[in-house]
Amino acid sequence: MKLHLFNPENDLAIADGNANYCPPPSALKIAYDLSTLPLWYADKEDVVYLPNISHSQYYNELSQKFSLPNRYSVENSDTITKCIPWGWSMYIRKKFENMGLSTKALISVETINRLRELSNRKVTIEILTRLNNLGVDIPSMPRYITNLDEVGEFICSMPRSVIKAPWSGSGKGIAWGLGRMEIPVEHFYKGVIRRQGGVVCEKFLNKAVDFAMEFYYKNGTITFAGYSLFKSVKGVYSGNILATDAAIEEFLNSYMPQTPVTKVKENIITVLEDIFKGFDYEGYFGVDMMIYSDENNHNHINPCVELNLRTNMGIASRILYDKHIDNNCVGVYNVTFYKQNGEALKTDNELKQKYPPTICNGKLYNGYISLSPINKDTKYSAYVIVNRTENQNSLSSLYNR
Repeated sequence: MKLHLFNPENDLAIADGNANYCPPPSALKIAYDLSTLPLWYADKEDVVYLPNISHSQYYNELSQKFSLPNRYSVENSDTITKCIPWGWSMYIRKKFENMGLSTKALISVETINRLRELSNRKVTIEILTRLNNLGVDIPSMPRYITNLDEVGEFICSMPRSVIKAPWSGSGKGIAWGLGRMEIPVEHFYKGVIRRQGGVVCEKFLNKAVDFAMEFYYKNGTITFAGYSLFKSVKGVYSGNILATDAAIEEFLNSYMPQTPVTKVKENIITVLEDIFKGFDYEGYFGVDMMIYSDENNHNHINPCVELNLRTNMGIASRILYDKHIDNNCVGVYNVTFYKQNGEALKTDNELKQKYPPTICNGKLYNGYISLSPINKDTKYSAYVIVNRTENQNSLSSLYNR
């Protein structure tokens, strides 16, 4: 039996590298509010860790309408043969041990150390270099810089740039250069170099579309698991578009008629299978990509913005769509933060009224479903809104809303 646990603080724990890492309250709040997310992507025969009775009540209501996995309880801990967290770190490994789970259900310390190495953003440079050697056009190659003066020179050498910490939380650890030295940006990269040894410096790209390719790695082989068409603002994830893989591929190819995304997929698999050689790991991972336009308004693909060696929202939304949503639908998958208590509950009630759900044979055909329990203290929610009347070919208008 496999145990799933949602731990979105994983990127921060990987950055820290310590088994005794203490996540910030905001990260723990996300983990708590959205702990039910694995219910939507785990297999039916698996179990999911739910931390509170309100989450169990939510499960009881939804399991009457959808085919969901079971809840985990300490009584069945002896039957757990494999733990599948959102992401692996020394911190989550110790947490599983403290829960009384067998070390046989955990990945090794050596594997976690290798995973941490591969999660360093400078690995992106190695991936892009290898892709370039295969003939893939890489108009702008990032640089890994350890010298403070060189970072300053890089920022001042172009109108806009992006400076990234090697390890950081999703959407965090990023600063934006504007062609001149600014004190906040200088403090940022000096602090990162002091703590992590260097920074990844990139030319700013005029983004048209954010997307990702999701994969599964097992026994040295990478298999394609689906597309993720998502939105982000200044590197911070905001939501996914829900549609079939075929519809998303057609949408992406409309931007890049001369460079089919299937060719990018083949090349990235070739490169990553070589980089992962000997990596004793099994699980999902994603490669964030981008379609951007150059100064002449010609579109290009950045085939590796970031490697995410963990489950991610793109994988969650992909599996959710394929398992629980009628494939004639298109829609949105959103993760939202609410500043005030009661705001999430108010929004939930409004969306229920505006988009009443139609569920038949365990599939959502139309309307709104919250993917997590909502109460007066909720600060983070995940939900979907789908429409069966909209055509799969309408992704362009849906994405640009």
